[in-house]
Amino acid sequence: MNANSLVFDLGDTLNERPRGGVSNVVVEAGEDSVTGVAGVALWGPLLDRLGLVDAADRRGLRPIGAGGYSGGDCYRAVVETQLAGGDFVSDRSLLADEATGRLRGSHVLPSTSTLCRFLGGADLGRVAKAAAVNRTMLARAWAAGAAPPRGLLTIDPDATFMHTYGAAKEGSAFHYSHEIGLSPMVGVCGETGDVLAMRARGGSAYAGRALGSFLDECVAAVPAAARDRYQLWFRSDSAGFTRDVFDAAARHHAIFSVTARQTGNVRARIERVATTAATVWQPAINSPDEVTDTVITLGQHGDARTMRLIVRRQRIRAGDQLSFDDLDGWRFQAVVTNLPACLATAADVEHHHRLRGGAPEEAIRQLKHDFGLGHAPVTNFFGNWLWWHAAALAYNTARWLRVLALPATHTTCRGKRLRLTFLNVAARIITTGRRLILRLPRAYAHTAAFIEALTRIRALPTFA
Repeated sequence: MNANSLVFDLGDTLNERPRGGVSNVVVEAGEDSVTGVAGVALWGPLLDRLGLVDAADRRGLRPIGAGGYSGGDCYRAVVETQLAGGDFVSDRSLLADEATGRLRGSHVLPSTSTLCRFLGGADLGRVAKAAAVNRTMLARAWAAGAAPPRGLLTIDPDATFMHTYGAAKEGSAFHYSHEIGLSPMVGVCGETGDVLAMRARGGSAYAGRALGSFLDECVAAVPAAARDRYQLWFRSDSAGFTRDVFDAAARHHAIFSVTARQTGNVRARIERVATTAATVWQPAINSPDEVTDTVITLGQHGDARTMRLIVRRQRIRAGDQLSFDDLDGWRFQAVVTNLPACLATAADVEHHHRLRGGAPEEAIRQLKHDFGLGHAPVTNFFGNWLWWHAAALAYNTARWLRVLALPATHTTCRGKRLRLTFLNVAARIITTGRRLILRLPRAYAHTAAFIEALTRIRALPTFA
């Protein structure tokens, strides 16, 4: 009979033992040759070939005395912790067992307290150095084959909100959603999903604040050697409907497409187009909606800009939320762009704007759910920013691993799927004839793909 007494009587019959239960086991701790993260054998050589530790140390990411852990040692440990699925600094324990240490080779694993000091002691200079390291890693990975194809390169910045708990987190403030947290900005390459730049901001920051200078950071991440391969395209939601974004596009000779905020003059122009019988509507690409093309002048006097206004109309369907802006059963949205009509039709611009809109949302979703962006682990504002830079590099490394090494079936898989399939896999580490052997379970279904991925990684160039 169950030895534990019930808090209250359910009137159910109790058995001496469960029917058809699992086997009774005796739990012991005594195995040092098994790792739970065999994926170290994949991401480890990739980070070695990209030269992460050396790149961070050359930039002086962490000044240390004799015998201490360098900035490269600490930064790599944080990135690997997030690759293994860690959300907090203490999750470096995922890599701390003896077998995983043998897989990591000569790379040291600083203690939790050391990593906390590395993050907690960060200032703006250390954050800027980490951003530079991330740009170096991106350039090397793109040079090794992870670059987007020649042509358009879409840069899409987007803000997200991250809850924090406790008043001690620097920068935490009330958001317009009436919650307390921080509001980082993430810049994403629309063609690949790579994170180009990361900026930490206070929780009360407006989504479009200083967006022009953030676009400058994103452009700086595009490798200089590959710059002439691409025509830049800035894509933004209505937060980017500002002069800063238009000026940034002019500085970088970039195309822009920005969702128009429906201010008085924009709304008036949309109504004029919608109510004019002579307006010609054309079908939107891969959509039941329709689009048309017009022009609009924004600003006043010497700051006035005339640009294209692409209007899309959507038939209101049963169950849709109605709006005061709806006209005769249609709902209207608009996009402003500087791309001349002779180079792209309204349908082409609207399709590109709509198609690339999911890239930052998907990147932010993975960063928050799979790579540590959903937490601010230290009190220091710059320390959390440094943690998020490491999260961005972990996310990018996972993407490069999928593109450069893994089967095509995993090219776009989420972080959780990647870990279940290739990273967080249990394996035995043995040494035979001075060789280190990673022995995967016989029932593991992806052994051939794992071996092929490791072979491809070892064939990549090694950067000094």
